Amino acid sequence: ESQGIGRPSTYAQIIDTLKRRSYVEIEQRRFTPSLLGKTVNTILVREFPDIFNVLFTAKMEDELDKVESGQDDWVRLLQEFYDPLKKDLQSAQEKTRELKKSLEVATDEKCPVCHNGVMTIKWGRNGRFLACSAYPACRNTRPLEEEGQQNEVQGKPIEMDCKLCHAPMVVKKWKKSRFLGCSRYPDCRSTQPFPIGVHCPEEGCTGYIAERYSQRGKVFYSCSEYPKCKFATWDKPVPIVCKTCQAPFMTEKVSKAKGYHLRCLTCKSEVLKEQEEVE
Repeated sequence: ESQGIGRPSTYAQIIDTLKRRSYVEIEQRRFTPSLLGKTVNTILVREFPDIFNVLFTAKMEDELDKVESGQDDWVRLLQEFYDPLKKDLQSAQEKTRELKKSLEVATDEKCPVCHNGVMTIKWGRNGRFLACSAYPACRNTRPLEEEGQQNEVQGKPIEMDCKLCHAPMVVKKWKKSRFLGCSRYPDCRSTQPFPIGVHCPEEGCTGYIAERYSQRGKVFYSCSEYPKCKFATWDKPVPIVCKTCQAPFMTEKVSKAKGYHLRCLTCKSEVLKEQEEVE
């Protein structure tokens, strides 16, 4: 807004597009650029410098306002915009292979299948993955566990046993959600919701608080014994005892006025980040 970009009528659509295309991630109710978003931005700014910059957008909006008021001709405006864009598009299409190659990152890992190539990080339709550099002679590929994704590694054992066969459970992922799966898969297909290290507060319940996802992909937290236990909250519980009422956990909150703070679901008392760090 301070640079003359955007109209209130477009804000909701812009935010929705960024979320649907996974260009941003929501952390503590704030938007942060995803790796995909950063990568797409890098390519677009490099290949289309005339369009993907603040001055172009601000100037275009001013000129569109003139078209609306009848001070400018829309055909001339679009012609001036499209002619250079057409050249940039043609140039980018001719460099498609180069662009894909520029995003590849070689690792130190030897291919376990052919032992000739090294495993290389590549981009695909569903994000990054590992593939042998000797492709197409070797077609070995496997999913890539992204760094910083809550420090959980695909297949990492966890201190919880399968309810069906009592084998250790391991961390699994599907798209952006996490869950626990039996280490004996596919012989045992038992799954459980992902625990966050907090027991369910409901009296008499033996379950734990688990990370779940709504139909729109929003994270919330509920009891692992659902539907027998109905406990649920949008705010993430953390294993910090409330100093006021001795409740076993508090929840993380973020607001404009207070920033990051903790709030007790039982007595509603709050602890600011500064206080928590001092204690």
